[in-house]
Amino acid sequence: MVCVQSQAEKIAKNLESQLSDLTGKLDASARELADLNAFKSRSQAETAELARQLEEAEASAAQLGRLKQTLGKQLDEAKAALEDESRMRAKLTAENRNLQVAQFDVHSLVVGRLE
Repeated sequence: MVCVQSQAEKIAKNLESQLSDLTGKLDASARELADLNAFKSRSQAETAELARQLEEAEASAAQLGRLKQTLGKQLDEAKAALEDESRMRAKLTAENRNLQVAQFDVHSLVVGRLE
């Protein structure tokens, strides 16, 4: 009977040791699960923040695209105005030269007749 009791105590000790090991593993798994859940929450928050930043960047890019288009139109208009002014200036310069030549001719005629 002592042998059976000794064997039962040995089995009980063995089972208690296994229970202690499994309890430790269960606690470690619970801590790991909590850590993973915390990481998941942080990752979700970071993903949401990055999505918000992406939306802002896309909105800024769209706004910059519209601004670029507007500035491009303004540049084209300014170039066209400059070309018009350059043509007008060239025309006026040519007319001025023609008038100066005509004035010189008239002056020469008047001086020539007076002499």
